[in-house]
Amino acid sequence: MTLMLNHVDSAYIRCIGFLYLRYGTNPADIWERFYPYLYDDEPVRLLSKMTAPQVTVGQYVRNLLTDMEYYGTLLPRFPVAVERDIKVKLMQAEKIEERALRHLQDKRAISFFETIGNRIQALYGDKDNPVTWYDGVVDRVVRTDDETGAKLSRPKFLVTFPEYGNTELVSLGEIDMMQRTVRNDNDRPRHHTGSDHHNRGNDYN
Repeated sequence: MTLMLNHVDSAYIRCIGFLYLRYGTNPADIWERFYPYLYDDEPVRLLSKMTAPQVTVGQYVRNLLTDMEYYGTLLPRFPVAVERDIKVKLMQAEKIEERALRHLQDKRAISFFETIGNRIQALYGDKDNPVTWYDGVVDRVVRTDDETGAKLSRPKFLVTFPEYGNTELVSLGEIDMMQRTVRNDNDRPRHHTGSDHHNRGNDYN
């Protein structure tokens, strides 16, 4: 499935993979599968007519999570709790995407983030603690996908959180200047020992 979802030759192969997962995977696991691709910008035309509008793979993935019908065919319904959780996480993911787009328009911010050793703030959380902002240090800028070797459309960042000693890979929308984010010390969760970075529980502005 990983090969299909990241296929470099055809967006249609990727979409078939997502559709297969939508029908066949455990609803409780679908967010983890779909999250990295919510805003994938590869174009795809879903209808055979050449005049049909194109969408992105990200739009296709988001539609599979929110629509109950797929071109006249009913999709399996999510359990109520899973559906509610997906809706909340989609809203949080939209905030992260909006932040990434702001950074892309700010050359000074990008230059700052790409400087090794600079102190920043980044979002982090795991299964036991809500996602919130932490002080961090940029250790490495990741510009290619480790699995496929393909060049990333946006850089990612390997960030160390000195407060807890753990290192995580974060996206452009999950990083910010220290003075731009406000964190209440009362929101500080317990020491993190895990590396599960896709459980987006609470995304603070």
